Amino acid sequence: MTIPRFGSRAQSAAVAVLLMLFPFPAAAGGSGPEVVLDEIFGQVEATCGGEAQGPPYDIYAIAETYFTPTLAQAFTAAMESGDLGFDILVDGQDCEIRDVELTVLDRDAGTATGRAIFKNMGESRIIDLKMTKTGDRWAVSDVIYQHRPFVLSDEL
Repeated sequence: MTIPRFGSRAQSAAVAVLLMLFPFPAAAGGSGPEVVLDEIFGQVEATCGGEAQGPPYDIYAIAETYFTPTLAQAFTAAMESGDLGFDILVDGQDCEIRDVELTVLDRDAGTATGRAIFKNMGESRIIDLKMTKTGDRWAVSDVIYQHRPFVLSDEL
């Protein structure tokens, strides 16, 4: 299923600003894999879309809000130590994304895969967010690239 986009970049930027101001789970979503995927990449697109001049997104806030607690903690430690020297959501240090397509694949009662397909700096990216459901909340449990070998949990 392809997820409908926010529409204009202005709407995406407005949503990203609101999510940065109020990044607690009740406001940030997590109610479904489509919501998690769209909210994460909505923030990325607001920063990196167009001329890549949007307000910077907070990768740490995204991890805390949308990742499982275990993944968020390990990811934050790896970023702070310098073990991960790039943005895992765009697979690069710089970003200018185009042609974003978001799809939820193989969803069942407790797991789902959200796929983001786009070009960053002209290079194709396919990034899967593996998600698990705990209670009523969906969270990212791993990040796996399809365009090159990379599994976040293996790097932590």
